[in-house]
Amino acid sequence: MIMKYDKMIEITQAESRRKMEVAKKAISSMLDNMERITVAELVKRTGLSRGFFYKNQMVRCELDAAIHRQESIFKNQHPVIMDKELEDTMVDLRLELLKSKTKNEELSEQNQELQKKNEQLQQEIERLNKRLSRKEVSVLKKL
Repeated sequence: MIMKYDKMIEITQAESRRKMEVAKKAISSMLDNMERITVAELVKRTGLSRGFFYKNQMVRCELDAAIHRQESIFKNQHPVIMDKELEDTMVDLRLELLKSKTKNEELSEQNQELQKKNEQLQQEIERLNKRLSRKEVSVLKKL
């Protein structure tokens, strides 16, 4: 009976070590890839429970250290770069939108002019057809 108990403890400890390794690898991977580390994301990636990340002291210390390192990185670098990039992108998009609106107005005016021209040509065709039919009648009369 004591052997079974010792074996159970050994298995439980091995499983706990495995879970800690999985958690540490996930934290390290997210830190290396500059991904924001959150418990929710770690739960998704590892399949471990939220409680595991909060209750396990070794994992919790590693998690806190990684989040602390990341906070200093995000505070010092990314917001400025992201804001500048975002601002530049917005300016470019607004400029492109303005150009597109101008082009759209030009094409709309051109379309209206072409429609008028088309109407004029249709009227001219009708007049010519009428003249042609009159000529045919006059030719027939001469026969």
